[in-house]
Amino acid sequence: MSNAPRPTRNEQREAARAKAREMREATKRSASRKRMILITSIVAAVALAVTGVVLTIKSEVNNPVPTAASPANMIFDGGIKIGKGLKAITNTTDQATTPNIIIYEDLQCPNCRDFEQPNAAQIRDWVSSGKYTVQIHPISFLDGNSANEYSSRAGGAAICVANGDPNRFFDYNSALYASQPAEGSAGPSNDELASTAQSVGVNNKPVLDCIKNATYKAYVLNYTQNTVFKRVVPGTNLQVNGTPYIILNGQHFTGNFTNPALFAQWVLSTASSK
Repeated sequence: MSNAPRPTRNEQREAARAKAREMREATKRSASRKRMILITSIVAAVALAVTGVVLTIKSEVNNPVPTAASPANMIFDGGIKIGKGLKAITNTTDQATTPNIIIYEDLQCPNCRDFEQPNAAQIRDWVSSGKYTVQIHPISFLDGNSANEYSSRAGGAAICVANGDPNRFFDYNSALYASQPAEGSAGPSNDELASTAQSVGVNNKPVLDCIKNATYKAYVLNYTQNTVFKRVVPGTNLQVNGTPYIILNGQHFTGNFTNPALFAQWVLSTASSK
């Protein structure tokens, strides 16, 4: 049995208060630790998120996601150049000294068809013999004149052929004019554009799939709006403002599109003027 005196009532109250203070302090310390853990976790999560964003941006800068692959053989300021034997020229220095007829065309454009039909035969002869080269730029700004965006689809289809079967580009280009729809109507479907390609000997499945899938539809629209109509044609003081837009030796043809004799005269005199 203990002989220690019993604590007085005041001492008991003071002890109870001390115990309560100790418990409150312990609770505060526990809450503080929890807040610190929470804050640390949030900071770590934010840091990881920021790191992820930075890495994503860096990856996209170093490895941009392409909207559409750049087509092969459209290497002459975005056009394809056809030379002797109607073969596509795949080297920018090849036949560089041959007079080069540059044509910007919209395959929905009636004026382009009116130029193409009477002049195609003599252009074919000039180019096939090696006397001239022809550089063709399919562009698209007449989708509004078509019920099914034929302008951009046909331009994209021509680029599919330039990309995968370029030596048949000239013939396919002419064939597209032969089936040009009337303004405001629905043009041939993508499958029909592919059938037209087959009619001139294009039997390469990737090319036909490219046409059917309208792979270069967006490409030709972007090239038209963001390149062709926003700058002067390199090497000239000319700016394309419609189609057909024909250039030779830095000179723009403004004569009668439908008269092949007048066009031939202009080509001859312009080619020899430099």
